[in-house]
Amino acid sequence: MPRRESPLDPGDGPLLRFAGDLRALRERAGRPPYRQLALRAHCSAASLSVAAGGRRLPSLAVTLAYVQACGGDVREWRHRWQLLAAELAAEQCARRRAQDVGRAPYPGAAAFEAADAERFFGREALLDRLVALLAERRLVIVSGPSGAGKSSLVRAGLLARLGAPAATGTATGRPGAGGGAGRPPADGGVPVALLTPGERPMEAYALALARLGQRAGETRRGGSGPTAGDPVLVVDQAEQLRTRCRDAAERARFLDALVATAAGVADGASDGLPVAAPARCRVVLVVRSDQCGPLLAEHPGLAEAGRHGVLPVGRPAPDELRRAITEPALRSGCTVEGALLAVLISTAAQQPGALPLLSAALLETWRRRSGNALTLAGFQATGGFEGALARTAEALYNGLEAPDQARARAVFLRLGGELLGAGEDAAGGPAALGDGLAPGGGPLPGGELVPGGDEGTRKPARRAEFDDPGVPEVMERLVRARLVVVDRDTVELSHQALPQAWPRLRDWLAEGREALGEQCRLTAAARGWAAADQDPELLYRGVRLEELVRRVAAGELAAAGVERAFLAASSRAAVADRRRAQRQNLAVAGVAAAGGALLALAGGSRIRRAWRW
Repeated sequence: MPRRESPLDPGDGPLLRFAGDLRALRERAGRPPYRQLALRAHCSAASLSVAAGGRRLPSLAVTLAYVQACGGDVREWRHRWQLLAAELAAEQCARRRAQDVGRAPYPGAAAFEAADAERFFGREALLDRLVALLAERRLVIVSGPSGAGKSSLVRAGLLARLGAPAATGTATGRPGAGGGAGRPPADGGVPVALLTPGERPMEAYALALARLGQRAGETRRGGSGPTAGDPVLVVDQAEQLRTRCRDAAERARFLDALVATAAGVADGASDGLPVAAPARCRVVLVVRSDQCGPLLAEHPGLAEAGRHGVLPVGRPAPDELRRAITEPALRSGCTVEGALLAVLISTAAQQPGALPLLSAALLETWRRRSGNALTLAGFQATGGFEGALARTAEALYNGLEAPDQARARAVFLRLGGELLGAGEDAAGGPAALGDGLAPGGGPLPGGELVPGGDEGTRKPARRAEFDDPGVPEVMERLVRARLVVVDRDTVELSHQALPQAWPRLRDWLAEGREALGEQCRLTAAARGWAAADQDPELLYRGVRLEELVRRVAAGELAAAGVERAFLAASSRAAVADRRRAQRQNLAVAGVAAAGGALLALAGGSRIRRAWRW
């Protein structure tokens, strides 16, 4: 007979309750010996025994193997394991936070600052290009999608390379810095000021120039650094000129001042700027790519001044990701487990705007490190990218007012529908949630599914599809929360697993699956019509058009941008078709009437001739 299990330690902690419930599950299965369970689960008997021991949390794989061998609900136990892992990790994290202040090798979701230069890695080649471009041009535009690392490149890279001790300060030499991408120059640096426009860009500009002028008077001029001693003004998050500044006249004055300052023709007295402001400095404008084009179109002078000074920032290459992950850990005396490194690189390389998510996940994994090693188990205990996104999305949604919640729901449904639409089956319907494929096409543990598994077929939505009143403002909040990525004129979720990871969005998609499929087909038809130069042959007609118009009017389907234009053109074409049909019917009726009249006349003539005979 198999020997009985050792009793659980006394207490009522979450880990002991979890182990007790595992034992109860085995009892309900007939209390099979662990050797028999091991054969069913394809796992060692010792691992299964330890899983129900209550001394430490078993891995997710062992837990699910135990549950499946005992005939339990795999989905339920996966959820329980994730909750327990998060609870235990939070307790451990709380114990370590006090000890880890100032020691963390990663900044989390926030951008790297100039003071973080020692742990900023992976962007050395891009930084060299930026420094060289700034040496050649007086106005440089750094542009890229949200989450691509533009602010970190400028703050922890350029500012530190020029010698700035802090992101919003001015440049001085910073002894002891080095090792990262933002190594300060040996000659002491040049004056630097950084600003974000906000709602009143001219006020921020005047304050930045005042700081810059003050430092210019204290710093040796004519140096041999990358900018030859010229002061450098950095405007970060310049998209705020369009997303936060509502005064078009002030926006124009700000851009005029930037161009004039870069050219050395600014007049501080006439512009209301500080008298001590430098007459000439180099300008770096950091702007999100979806707002770069409209900003340049709005101000031709800026477009001309920055025409040859644009530096695009895209997704980092796998080798850049490897350095960004491993080098900060090595500098703090830690190592990164090979399995964790492979998962992080493969996942981050596929996702748009993954750098903030990667840094946040690494920070939490570091807090849950095993000794000095960052492990895959620690990463899984944090919930990974998906867990962080789900927590962020739920917190943001709960913090919105009811009208904005409805707008956010519409945005997430449309973007989630884009992922589902990427996996359309041969019958033309969208792939359902839970088809057993993970991102990239592989199966998820336990058979759980995520939508639209093929990265190569995923299509971002168009920015013009989110132009309803109030939606752009909600979109900006989603972008700042790293839930949505915008790039030029496209929008997509920052991680394609969000529809599966966030229970609220998963429920939304499941509830409206039929409507979502119709929405995807409408969007695809509207885009095809627009891409074909509005070919009238591609418009909807008849009952299908009437049903779609009815559902849009009832709020069952959403129509924005090109979809509204498509439906309007279809309705106009339908009206024109009806009128054409009416004219044709009238013409046919007229011809028939005329024919009848002629026949009647002919018949009458024959009758009269007959009477004469």
